Order: sequence, then C-alpha cells, then structure tokens
Amino acid sequence: MEKNICSKTIKGERYSPLYIENDKDVHGIYYFGDILDVLEALLPKYEGQIQLIYMDPPFFTGQVFKYQQRVGKMGWEGDRDKIISHIAYIDKYDRKEFFSTMEEIFLYTYRLLSVDGSLYVHIDYRTSAYIKIMLDNIFGEENFLNEIIWHYKSGGRAKKHFSRKHDNILFYRKSDKYYFNMETIGIPRGLDRRNNMKKDVDEDGRVYWSIKSAGKEYRYYADDKIYPSDVWDDIPHLHQKNPERTGYDTQKPEALLERIVLASSRPGDVVADFFAGSGTTLAVAQNNGRNWIGVDNSLFSLHTCRRRLIPSANFNKIEFFYYDGADDGNIIVVESNITDKLTSDKNNYILCLSDFVDDAATVDFWGVGYVKGDIYNGLNYSMRTPDSPELSMTLALNICEKGSICVQIIDVYGVQVFYKEKET
Repeated sequence: MEKNICSKTIKGERYSPLYIENDKDVHGIYYFGDILDVLEALLPKYEGQIQLIYMDPPFFTGQVFKYQQRVGKMGWEGDRDKIISHIAYIDKYDRKEFFSTMEEIFLYTYRLLSVDGSLYVHIDYRTSAYIKIMLDNIFGEENFLNEIIWHYKSGGRAKKHFSRKHDNILFYRKSDKYYFNMETIGIPRGLDRRNNMKKDVDEDGRVYWSIKSAGKEYRYYADDKIYPSDVWDDIPHLHQKNPERTGYDTQKPEALLERIVLASSRPGDVVADFFAGSGTTLAVAQNNGRNWIGVDNSLFSLHTCRRRLIPSANFNKIEFFYYDGADDGNIIVVESNITDKLTSDKNNYILCLSDFVDDAATVDFWGVGYVKGDIYNGLNYSMRTPDSPELSMTLALNICEKGSICVQIIDVYGVQVFYKEKET
C-alpha cells in the first residue's frame, strides 16, 4: 500500500441503502474505542433511552483470546494452513482495577437504561459473586430477577473437581415497570410421549395429553407453549464448523441472544452491547427489527462486526465511529489522485482494486464511496466469504453523489486504509 500517509481526516463509516442524512433514529451504531470514554459520550443523547443492555465482559480468565483470520481464496475455501491468528483481546487485569472499571460501567448502564429496561450480564464462577453484590448495590436487590444458568456439554473433563459446564447470566430490571414478554420465547409442547399420560383429541381436534389426580383431569395440549426456566440447557456452544462462526474467540450463539432480545425488547427498541466482540447481540437485534448500539476497543471486533452486519442490514443506516485515540495507527488515510484511475460506465465510475494494491490476496474487504465531512459513506463493497471466496476486482460508484471519492481497503493483518481524493 502507498506510504504517503497524511493525518487522519476520517472518523467513521456510514452504510446506507437510502443514503439518508437523518440522525433522529438510532438504526445501528458501533463505537470503536475505550468503553468508559464512549459511555460518557453516550449519556447526553441516550440517557434513559436504551431498552435492553446485554454484556459479556471479560471473565478474568488470564487468557489471551484470538481472532482467526482466513487469508485469500484458499483460506476462505477452508484451507487451515491459510489462517492468521490475531490477538482479539487479553483477559488479564489487575483485580482491583477490573472491578473498579466494571462498577463504573454499571453506573453508566443504570443511567442509560429506560425505566422499563433490563440488563443481562454474562459471567462465570470467577466473578459472579462479586458482580452480583455490585449490581445489587447499584440496581437494588429488589430489582434482581434471575440468575440464569446456561448449561452446556462442551469443554474439558476435570479430574480434581466437578467439571465446570455452565455460565451465569444475571438478569436485572431498571424498575418494577420493566418490559418482559415470555410469550415471544415459548415453544409448542409437541407430540412427544409423556410418562403415565394418555394421548387424546378434544372436540375441536386439538391433541392433548392427560392425567387424572385426586379425581380431576389435567390436560396438556400439544400446541400450548412451554417456557424456559432459569436453567438453559437447550442451547449448545457453537461447534467448530457452525456457519455462525466468525473466527472470534468467545463468540456466543445467536439462539442464546435471541431468547434475551425477544423476551426483553420490542421491535423498534434500542438494544446495546458494551462488549460487542463478534457482534452476536447486534446481529440478533438487527435481524429482529431492533435498533442497536455496540461498543468495543478491539480492532478485530470492528472488522468482524462490519463484515457480519453490513450484508444483513435491514435498517436505513449503519454507522461505525472511531472514538478519539482508538485506532492505534491501524486506521490510515492516504491522499491519492483517484480521478486519474477512474473509468466510466454510463452513470457509474469504475474503480479497480489493482490500482491501489499490488497483492489482492492479502485484501479481505474493500469498498468505494464518498467522504462527506469526516465520515466515509460506503456505497459499494466486496468481501470474502465461504460462499464467495474471491473478491470482485472492480467496483462501480455512482457519479451523481457529492463528496470526495474514497476507496476503503482492509487487509488480513487488520490494517484499514482509506484512499481519499486529494483536495483541490
């Protein structure tokens, strides 16, 4: 890539099929930056406005978690030798500093939640006792609703203690006016045989199972819903070949987040995740008609969420903002004579990837658009996927738009470069 790097003049990205300028709706917004800095900045606009907040903070494991980046066509076709392992985040903290930071985050969370909102905090045995006491103090013991146990069968087998096969999810309400709809997550009872029960059909043709006790008949209809308890043992971990896999360690299954999102928010509500990671919460919110806010300080979370969310966008607008000091030199703006490299086709400019990079094999995502103010507005893009492992080498850009033409290129090493038309 070119080396004539200028000072950063792009502070975020916007993707919009309608190319609208309306900022009244949230749609989807991802903030790349330090969580405390971002939460402080969110307060003026979103205090008391967020319906549901889910958090999957570090578990205090002491481990290094990775992002597995597939490289080129062969990597995206499944060649395990064509994978680069990046550090997504390091789960090592000073104990006092960790809990002090979490307390600050929860204080912001309380203020950001709507009066009928809810908080779910996903943790495990290492911190559950400490976090619960902290949340009791901030939200009030009377607003603690459940300790949900997510039980799974995957993982190792311990010989010196009982195997640890569950996570804890602490569920709090903001107030007694909280919204919760169990009907959205119930499933039909079904036709499976039940011990000591008799199968029958009533006068309306509905199948039911019955049992008599103390002279009374109790009926359980096949089409009645059954509801989850506080032990969730029906949602497995993601196996290695699951199509949901993004390559991001600690990724949670969409089924887990869907149960939470459907039960504690309505279509059009705002759902937030302040440790966005692989973007599961954001993807589930988006796919179920909720607006979302994501926050993370990992460069590979930013890249993973962009890849995951843009193709399935059903909102008018998705934005990614780089909070001050968050780029660590990995987001670069290069002034370039792009107009010298354009060809035209009817109402479109045609841009070629080969005009900007020597080796397309190291490119994972590229797009074209315009810069307005300090925001890159992406209008066309190409990225590698298992179904489409090769990049489009040319992209069309509508010549009717106004702004500085810009090309965005993200390589397999996590470096993101914007080639922006030189100012005249």
